[in-house]
Amino acid sequence: MNIINNNIELPVINFAGEEVSKITLASELFGVEPNEFAVQRAVRVDLSNRRQSNAKTKGISEISGSGRKPWKQKGTGRARVGSVRSPLWRGGATIFGPTGTQNYKLKLNKKEHALAIASVLSDKVALNNVVILESEKFGSPKTKDFVKALGDMKLTGKVLMVIDNYDENFARAASNIKTLSIDLSDNLSVYDVLNCGTLVLTKSVVEDINSQFAEEEAN
Repeated sequence: MNIINNNIELPVINFAGEEVSKITLASELFGVEPNEFAVQRAVRVDLSNRRQSNAKTKGISEISGSGRKPWKQKGTGRARVGSVRSPLWRGGATIFGPTGTQNYKLKLNKKEHALAIASVLSDKVALNNVVILESEKFGSPKTKDFVKALGDMKLTGKVLMVIDNYDENFARAASNIKTLSIDLSDNLSVYDVLNCGTLVLTKSVVEDINSQFAEEEAN
């Protein structure tokens, strides 16, 4: 992991869009040189693990119809057949079709996943697409008030908010906004970060990240 930006300081704003303080971001997570290969692999794993095995076709034991042999094996001049449920017949079973138990799960090395997360976060910082929010606590449960707050903070397009805990008003007010996604800090996805236009982190999330890296350096 190659650190290319050691001094990352961003303003902290409230829901009115006013700057209330400044905060320093950990260079080990927000100031590294992006690794495109690690990001590509992480996105592939993210999307594969979200995939559900809903596709299913019926095997010969699940098709309705008689198991009796339609006609004798020889002497009729017709092709031999054992059952009307034969995959060769219309309305019959499907050969080698999906069973509904397909497993699309993939795994990724922890260090490579960490590199991918650092790469996409650093890219957002480099493009000035990271906003630090003072707190996720919101004063109103109304969606229209939250939409106004997004306007005050000048957040447009796809927005991903990363928080520590769900505040009740925040959760209710933000739940009906199509362009807004919310992730908990311990469930941050490489794909979600890459797919958003603006990344919003709460101050507590950043402080938690900074403390983790400080502990690692001390050890």
